[in-house]
Amino acid sequence: MAFIFAGVTARGEDFKPVVEEDGVRFERKAEGTFRWRGIFRVYDGALYKENGRDLRDALNGEAPLRLELHYSRGFAASDIVEGGNALLKKNVDADTLTRLSDRLEKINTAYQDISSGDRYTLTFVPDKGTTLRLNGDPLVTVEGSDFAAAYFRIWLGGEPISTSFRDQLLGR
Repeated sequence: MAFIFAGVTARGEDFKPVVEEDGVRFERKAEGTFRWRGIFRVYDGALYKENGRDLRDALNGEAPLRLELHYSRGFAASDIVEGGNALLKKNVDADTLTRLSDRLEKINTAYQDISSGDRYTLTFVPDKGTTLRLNGDPLVTVEGSDFAAAYFRIWLGGEPISTSFRDQLLGR
């Protein structure tokens, strides 16, 4: 994975406590920092859920969920896709990956190279899908609660990108 070590992103205090997006009012559940190998700050993240909804419902794809990532380093889109695919293989079974393959390809082709300071968000709304945004601009929406429940496991699953980052986001 290639890193570009220029610049620093916004810190967690820049995460809004409430965000309205895709017709949903989201409240910030928690935030954290992902450090590669525990040393290099890669991104700060915040997890949002719909006001008044249980987080467990959101993690199961039954209620709105939003993840915002503020990058401290630049990455090629191919590195983001490669890392995400590897983590999905650790967090979902082969049948699920096969069933989701067309939709995974749809989101993977939407990723773009990023620079320090860029922000990716993933916003899931039932009956609409999961929308990937770069710096607030929508890139793609992928349908299905099954897709959202699987895709968010990259950060929130049993074998996420980082257990400490996952635990921070879940407020543990």
